[in-house]
Amino acid sequence: MDFAKRAAWGGATCAVVALLAMSATALAGPLEGRVEMPEESASEDEAAPYYWRVWNGFIELQSDRPDPSRELAVVLTGGELEEPVGCSYAVRGGDFLPRTMVVKPGAALRIENRDGCSHELQSEGIPDFAPLATAPGNARAINVPAGGPYTITDRLYGHVEGTVHVVEGLAACGQVGADGSFRFEGVPAGSYTLKVFRGAEEVHSADVELTETTTTLEEPIDLGG
Repeated sequence: MDFAKRAAWGGATCAVVALLAMSATALAGPLEGRVEMPEESASEDEAAPYYWRVWNGFIELQSDRPDPSRELAVVLTGGELEEPVGCSYAVRGGDFLPRTMVVKPGAALRIENRDGCSHELQSEGIPDFAPLATAPGNARAINVPAGGPYTITDRLYGHVEGTVHVVEGLAACGQVGADGSFRFEGVPAGSYTLKVFRGAEEVHSADVELTETTTTLEEPIDLGG
């Protein structure tokens, strides 16, 4: 075989190998769905106009209606990703966004301060997570061990409370809207388990298959059923 033929053969072989590699790691199309949360009536004490629920020029007005974007973590587990996709957490509007957080065992939980004041986050259950002032625009990162769920509070603001779950095989976190809609992007095609967490509880789990086209869950996930 002459040089030109060997070069052409080598190029074709490399192209096939690259194509196979791309096919093996092809990204899935978006996964879309919606979570329906039950209506919850507040007691007289809970309905009181606490300062973080009223407009004061800094903290956003908080509704008494459940807000899925603040209350829920919708995640995928499984697959072969080493680092989860789309998992980001913050304190914004005077509270956690979202209040329910998920992290892989031993991984760093990073919470950004997007408020105009400092926060001092802490957790009795997580080693070395003592209160430490985090200025606006900065972030607090702490490694979370297996176990939990763990409660995270703010030494300065008693109403700020969140929960972090440690989940084996965490692959991705969905972006959740205030209407309960959620969406995943940038996840390889394959078989996963879709989980929903709210506060200290895992409230839903179901297998899902992601292909290279958009996957839309026809039935909403009803947390009141």
